[in-house]
Amino acid sequence: MTTTPERNPLSLSDIEDILAYIPHALGFHPTDSMVLLLVVGQRLEATMRVDLPEESLTDDQLDTWIRQVTNLTGQMPGIQSIVSVLYVPQVVRNESKDPYLRLIDRLAAQLESLDIMLQHSWCVDAQFIWDYDQPDAQALCARPVVDANSTNLSMVLAGSAPLREPWDGCGIPEWPNAQDIRERAKELVEDKGAGLTRWAELLNLPVERALLYLHSDPDCAVELLRSLRWKIIRDLLPYLAGTDQDATQKILRLLTEEKDQKAVPELSNFLLGRGWRSPDWQRTERLWAVSRDLLGVARGNQRYALMCVLAWIEWARGRGSLALTLLDQVLRECEDYNLAVLLKQLLNTGVMPHWATDQLRAWRAQFA
Repeated sequence: MTTTPERNPLSLSDIEDILAYIPHALGFHPTDSMVLLLVVGQRLEATMRVDLPEESLTDDQLDTWIRQVTNLTGQMPGIQSIVSVLYVPQVVRNESKDPYLRLIDRLAAQLESLDIMLQHSWCVDAQFIWDYDQPDAQALCARPVVDANSTNLSMVLAGSAPLREPWDGCGIPEWPNAQDIRERAKELVEDKGAGLTRWAELLNLPVERALLYLHSDPDCAVELLRSLRWKIIRDLLPYLAGTDQDATQKILRLLTEEKDQKAVPELSNFLLGRGWRSPDWQRTERLWAVSRDLLGVARGNQRYALMCVLAWIEWARGRGSLALTLLDQVLRECEDYNLAVLLKQLLNTGVMPHWATDQLRAWRAQFA
């Protein structure tokens, strides 16, 4: 669930605007998906994507699926209406006059029972759009090309670049000195705090300076990779980005004494998205950039650690689809990497961090 930028970015009755907006909100172009735009008053508050169900589901199975979806939307307080867009595979015209109409009708009924209005619904495939609110003769029209749409252009100019599909952590170019850095990082240093200090130094810098420093000083990359051999440091990185070095060093000392995250509730509550504390989004964006860049040198467990950190950040932003894609790739490469297993279990429950549904604390995409 991605929270909307500060200004209302589009008309909720204009399908061209909506089709232009959705990939920027999600971070990628959806396929085989139902996308829900959650509205409070006249304001688009958040965007949520779920996998499209099979059309062959029985009515009871479909109702169960719809209840799961409305349980998710219910985590955003104050929702008054919803706009839905179904992204479907190619539809055979003479076989499906109104594709997924049963889904839309039953979704509308379930939402009505919750005092939420299904404000408008569309279904799109590669070529056509079905408008469920139009008479049959007017329901079908050609899918517009949105490249020149003003909503799309404004977001592109603001720096948004949605992916063709969710990124799985692959494709980062290997650093020229990657082999040397990996060899040097094999030496395990007992001082966990030193590695944490290196991470803190980078998170205090703007992204461009942090990445320049990372590449210009091989010792820095060596220490960062070396620190990832400690699970405790891996698990502390989101907290370090979300708070500051002093608070994190205090947690590290407590963990060193207690040997159990559950004994330090402030950390476990933060990592599970609970409690009063929410991420410092500027520092968290820096952690994302540094962790992503380090994939150009990290291998094995250090790579999996970085990808789990990236997945946690996506979940914290409210972008569960992107988080799951990263975790699935970790588990393809190492099926028993425990943190990825646990994070995927968390995401599969549909739990979202408390801050993701709080207008004042949620991450907001930087295109407005």
